[in-house]
Amino acid sequence: MELTNNCIDGKITVYAAVELYSKDTVFKCLYWYGDKFHTNVSFLNQDTFKLELSPLATSQVKNDDLDFYLAKLERDLIDFSLRQVVNKETQAIRELLIAKAFANGDFDELPVGELSDPVGFNVKTI
Repeated sequence: MELTNNCIDGKITVYAAVELYSKDTVFKCLYWYGDKFHTNVSFLNQDTFKLELSPLATSQVKNDDLDFYLAKLERDLIDFSLRQVVNKETQAIRELLIAKAFANGDFDELPVGELSDPVGFNVKTI
C-alpha cells in the first residue's frame, strides 16, 4: 500500500513511518502548528503515524496555503528528527561540560601565558 501526503478538503494529512520518526519527534514538531491548526496523531497501522492538521476557525490559513504548510511539515519532521540524533550523539559532551561548570574548583587551572591587552590597557591593575 502506497501512502501519499496530501491536502484534501481543507485538511493536511501526513503519513510518517514509525521506524523513521519517534513519537517525541512527531509531538515536538506538531507543537509548533498549534497556533494555526488542530492537530491529530493516530496510528494508521503499527508501522505508520497518521498526522492530520485542520485549520483553526480563528486562523488565517486558506486552502491555497495548505500545500505550503504540507511542505513545511515534511521539512520540520526531518529537522526535529535530526535534532534528536544530534542531542543523542552529544549528550555525553553536554553532561561533561555541565559537570565541569558546576565543579567546586577541583579542576580549575590558571591559563597558560601572560595576560595582556593589545590596545595598551593594563589588565593587571584591575
